[in-house]
Amino acid sequence: MLLSAVEHVRPMKGGAQSQLLRASDNRFYVVKFHNNPQHTRVLANEMLAARLARALGLPVPEPAIVDVPMSLVGASPEMVIRLAGHSLHCAPGLQFGSRLPAAGAQQPIFDYLPEAALAEVENLADFRGMLLFDKWTCNCNGRQVIFCRAARAARMRVYMIDQGFCFNAGEWNFPDSPLRGVYSRNIVYRGVTGWESFEPWLSRLEHLDPAVIYHAAEEIPPAWYGRTDDLERLLDQLAARRGKIRDLVLAVKNSPRRPFDDWA
Repeated sequence: MLLSAVEHVRPMKGGAQSQLLRASDNRFYVVKFHNNPQHTRVLANEMLAARLARALGLPVPEPAIVDVPMSLVGASPEMVIRLAGHSLHCAPGLQFGSRLPAAGAQQPIFDYLPEAALAEVENLADFRGMLLFDKWTCNCNGRQVIFCRAARAARMRVYMIDQGFCFNAGEWNFPDSPLRGVYSRNIVYRGVTGWESFEPWLSRLEHLDPAVIYHAAEEIPPAWYGRTDDLERLLDQLAARRGKIRDLVLAVKNSPRRPFDDWA
């Protein structure tokens, strides 16, 4: 989806120094810019990972390509990237946008809930499916999430955000390690008793048509990743890694942290 940015709302937290923008569809998007301080490829990672995660039925906000005009950047003093000792304007042009899942730009969004509230999250089981995804894509960051309501009267839901460090950020390789991509609190994995606890996501991933993987990379702007050969190699590796998922999860299970207390 290609949209145009029409209004700057506010800067967002995080290492990529994203901005909250209103787009031409009158919805709000968290936008990452290709001159972010992490790596240009995090935009490609976000788009590819979001499309793949949504194909597996995981709660990742809808991705979009957002065209940010220079006129909006110039008229918005807070649209800057802050580096050590100086700052620069956010780049105009095609950027990555993640649709804000809350009911509106002013609705509360939480990145932490106390344990009692966390246990009441409507789709808490989705953490299990996202763990499979993060091991498959070698997310080298801890699992990042937000909690919010899609409508004012709705129950709290979790949404999986910040896929930029999948595929090891700009390196596009897979240095697997047991606790990479794992959420920081074991309560979200409570009730995992075996492989059946990872369904339906495990079956969906192991039997994912490779065509879905390659299709997910279509329309990603080449300026976000560079060489086409590198992208094709990444997609080939993803297709092959579907067969490693169980081994990667077992490494998490057997790690000193032991997040699956109920798995005999």
